[in-house]
Amino acid sequence: MDDYYQNFHRIIGSFPIVEFSALLCLTDPQGNLLLIQEESDRYWRLPGGKILPGESSMNCLRRSVFNKIGIYLESAVFLRLFSGKNLNFVSDDNANISAVMAMYLPKRVRGVLKKNLKREMRFFATWNIPESRIYPPMKEPIQFFIENFPGGIPLKPLDFDSFSEES
Repeated sequence: MDDYYQNFHRIIGSFPIVEFSALLCLTDPQGNLLLIQEESDRYWRLPGGKILPGESSMNCLRRSVFNKIGIYLESAVFLRLFSGKNLNFVSDDNANISAVMAMYLPKRVRGVLKKNLKREMRFFATWNIPESRIYPPMKEPIQFFIENFPGGIPLKPLDFDSFSEES
């Protein structure tokens, strides 16, 4: 997927474009929110990713969540769509992005969180989310979660204390 967007950004240049992402609010049994941090930029983000041509938002969410954290999402509930000027940003490759982000809550998941040397995963209580280190376009969705679920959402789909090593 990164190749698709890198090539697209290179071709488009600085012309404004809209990019759609699907994000998942995955919590542990205590209601703490899972955030991931890529080694490349050190920002905390919600699990999820950008949609590819011809892909539904649910398939995007399933693919990106599985690739990033090793969890298979069987079903999810749409929570909210985020868009607007406050989500605009310039990417590392100088693309002028207007982000549109769909936020979901999981209904049924399977699997075990997958450790990855290039990515850190951590559960945060809503009062302990490092807001100054959140990926800027995701600040509004994460703030929405904090404001609407101050105690988190205690879900029990997995044993989140267990991690598997990436193969």
